[in-house]
Amino acid sequence: MSIVTALMVCATAVPAQEATRSASVAEVRLAARAAALQGDFRAADALSSTLLARDPNDAEALLIRAVVARAAGQPAASVEAATKAYGLLDEDGKRFDAAMLAAEGHARQEQFTRSQLWLRRADQVAPNAQANQLVARTYSQVAARNPLSLQLSFSLQPTNNVNNGAETTVIEIGGLPFTLDDSGQQLGGYEASTGVSLSYRLAEDQTHRTDFLGELYFRKVWLDSDAKTEAPDAEGSDFDYGVAIIGLRETRLVWPDLGPTQVTGLLGQSWYGGDEQARWIELQGAQLFKRSDTLAFRLGATVRDETRIGDAINDSLSLGLSGDVIFAGGEGRTTSFGATIKSYNSDSATIDGMAYGLKASHSFGTIGSVQPSIRAAIETRDFEKWSSTPGGRRDDSLSLGVNLVFPEVSYYGFLPQLSLNARRVWSDVDIYDRNQFSVGFTAVSRF
Repeated sequence: MSIVTALMVCATAVPAQEATRSASVAEVRLAARAAALQGDFRAADALSSTLLARDPNDAEALLIRAVVARAAGQPAASVEAATKAYGLLDEDGKRFDAAMLAAEGHARQEQFTRSQLWLRRADQVAPNAQANQLVARTYSQVAARNPLSLQLSFSLQPTNNVNNGAETTVIEIGGLPFTLDDSGQQLGGYEASTGVSLSYRLAEDQTHRTDFLGELYFRKVWLDSDAKTEAPDAEGSDFDYGVAIIGLRETRLVWPDLGPTQVTGLLGQSWYGGDEQARWIELQGAQLFKRSDTLAFRLGATVRDETRIGDAINDSLSLGLSGDVIFAGGEGRTTSFGATIKSYNSDSATIDGMAYGLKASHSFGTIGSVQPSIRAAIETRDFEKWSSTPGGRRDDSLSLGVNLVFPEVSYYGFLPQLSLNARRVWSDVDIYDRNQFSVGFTAVSRF
């Protein structure tokens, strides 16, 4: 694995052999640097040992010791010296070298996740764009070897509808008006969410790969002052939401000329307002058809059996089919179009029915100092068992989203993303009309 050569700061230096016992500390450091740069690791070891005997916290000597240990095939010793040097150094360029040495030492010991953490530290103190690019390449190399893949998500956003509530709580049945609970109307407030998803490679060869999957997600809600006035008995915690999922994914090259085939099985449970909400079993299948380096098609199918806890009438069995076409351009530009159809089988008239949708997305690459992307989706859903109101029920929805990533603002390899999301639902039954809009920040990894 390539790594930046430590101690690049020395442009001219005296030969190591010219360092004497009467030389100043600065001269011994200069000679030690020169020896390391010239590949004379025996001399570099002796000179750095002299410096460390004088001062065990000599940061530059520790950095040289890390380089010597690396060359000697002693990754643990290299990590120890580089880690200590990183904590003592205050110059970003040298801290970058120390972090890269620590990352390589961990990778050589197959401690890949620790290596990735050190690469994020290196990215934070990288002295220039070339160093950032080196970190990204090295991170990709380490990630490819690491059986564990972790993805973290964070977001904070205000929204006009934290509870997916209705624009009106009045419904007319049989010519008579009925008013629903105040907490069912749309309420404004704030959402903060965090999540972690992981995959762990259990087995892999040239034609197949098996991964264990896991995911945790939690959304915390706070109501604004207007919402508290409109629904005084409601609290933000009534709308908190959490999910836990485990599963297995099998990827095989059944038809190598076409692309990978994936089958995924998932077990999940959700919580809403602090109470258990639902459990489900889901089976997913997908086939990628790669036509060229810039064009691919994807077909997918999903079967989901969901059990609502304490609410059996809302149990459901759903079957979904999807198709997507993906165009990959240069410099981060991608475009996709897709269509979905989904059937819901349930005893509940608010769930049973059919849904049809179209979607599209486009990533523009880097424009100026941002990386924008847009997405849109439309869906029609017919509720076939609905008979509470004349004419039945049909919901039409439109969703729009814009993401703006700021690649020049990085914090340990995470970039800020401004997200604008809007969704509008038009229903034949007024209480199911929806109007949602949110603006928030999320953090995305640049690796």
